[in-house]
Amino acid sequence: MTNEPGRAACNGDDREYVATERVGVIVWQLAHGDTLTTAQVAVLAALSYSGAHKMMQKLSRSIPILCFDGEWMPAVMAEVLYVDDLSASDKIPA
Repeated sequence: MTNEPGRAACNGDDREYVATERVGVIVWQLAHGDTLTTAQVAVLAALSYSGAHKMMQKLSRSIPILCFDGEWMPAVMAEVLYVDDLSASDKIPA
């Protein structure tokens, strides 16, 4: 890939992401207002469902994100939705 001005570094080729890229893709989506299911995280980050869930749990320890009604979102979005009991809503399907 050439280093051309205005050209994105990622060209969309199918390849394996390193861990930093997996996290970056997901955090970028969440930072821009998207909500993501664990299944969507798995597809975007090229992970298994279980791997995606583990990654999101680890991310939620260091950045303010949570899972509400099966969708991961920034904690500020949950505040806007007036979520009363977040712990009761974080039910991950088996």
